[in-house]
Amino acid sequence: MTSLSERLQATKATDPITTKKAKHPTGFEPGHQWDGNEGWVNTGPITGERPTTWDAQIRDAGFDPDDVEVIEPVQVRGWDSQTADGVVRMHYYRLQVRRRTIKRSIDELVKAAKRRPRKPVPATDATSAFVVALGDLQLGKVDGDGVEGTVARFLDKSQQAADRYKRLRKNGTVGPLYLFHLGDCIEGMVSQGGDQTWRTTLTTTEQVRLYRRLLIEQIKLFAPITDQLVMAGVPGNHDEAHRPIHTYGDSWAIESIAAVKDALDLAGTYEHVTMLAPQRDELTLTLDVCGTVVGLAHGHQARSGDYKKWWQGQMLGRQPIGDADLLIFGHLHHLRVERESRSFWQTPALESESTWFRHRYGGVSEPGIITAVVGGGRWSSMEVL
Repeated sequence: MTSLSERLQATKATDPITTKKAKHPTGFEPGHQWDGNEGWVNTGPITGERPTTWDAQIRDAGFDPDDVEVIEPVQVRGWDSQTADGVVRMHYYRLQVRRRTIKRSIDELVKAAKRRPRKPVPATDATSAFVVALGDLQLGKVDGDGVEGTVARFLDKSQQAADRYKRLRKNGTVGPLYLFHLGDCIEGMVSQGGDQTWRTTLTTTEQVRLYRRLLIEQIKLFAPITDQLVMAGVPGNHDEAHRPIHTYGDSWAIESIAAVKDALDLAGTYEHVTMLAPQRDELTLTLDVCGTVVGLAHGHQARSGDYKKWWQGQMLGRQPIGDADLLIFGHLHHLRVERESRSFWQTPALESESTWFRHRYGGVSEPGIITAVVGGGRWSSMEVL
């Protein structure tokens, strides 16, 4: 007679499966641990010589060898195992691993810069410049398609801008090339009282390091195709180094520009590249671009995005940016263009979305960068990439 418990089972109970668990050296059981930036991987038993690469073991742990690297020295533990073929020497390896973005530093920026020496480009008599304006990468932010999407967009749209410049230069439309970075290059950890700290996938130093390398990549792309390249950047609110602030220019964006300038100076062959940032304790830059006075600011200075009221105050106070024919902001993440007696551009963001803004207001702005021909007090031929 069957028991009550047997009657209540949905199907006939199967015999229990027994397995013989392999014995592993204490402390080296196969497995891995990861905190988002670093950790360890313990391999399974390996016979013979130490592997020349750990890619297979890294993949087995669910990581990408292109993103994760092994920190030497590797710990090893060996023992003799009895097999049908006799005694075999076995080894376990404990791999300390970290994100690859933690590895490199300024000397590698120099090496990267040296890999592509400048090719001479014939000078042009064009009276207009080609301007590329971008901002709000907010590298490290988890929102939307994250860091990977932002980096891919930055590189892709930079290439599109370079292709457009070459077409315009070929027909004699433009001469110098200006790259404007409008701030919030990283997500940082200080804005909004640090509320976004838990919605970042990179540490502050990783965010800065990545941004520096993107600047180098952009310079390597544009420097060979022009005889005058100017990269100018201003600080934003997200890339502030500290809160409360020490100086208004205490910014990771400005530090990145300074580090890349040092790398280019050491590398040589980039004498035609100029790196510009605001003076100490300043937030804005004002430049003469082929006869058009251009003012650059992140835009967080203007309360509620009221650029006109802020700009009028700069004019009344006889500040340099009050003289601008064209004022360029970032900060609010969506495209805005106004053309009156003076002009105003607001650049789209390069991140794909602000999830906070979407939850609160529903909107998601299209990412992009602005390109245009600037000179003679005016601008024309705008194309948003």
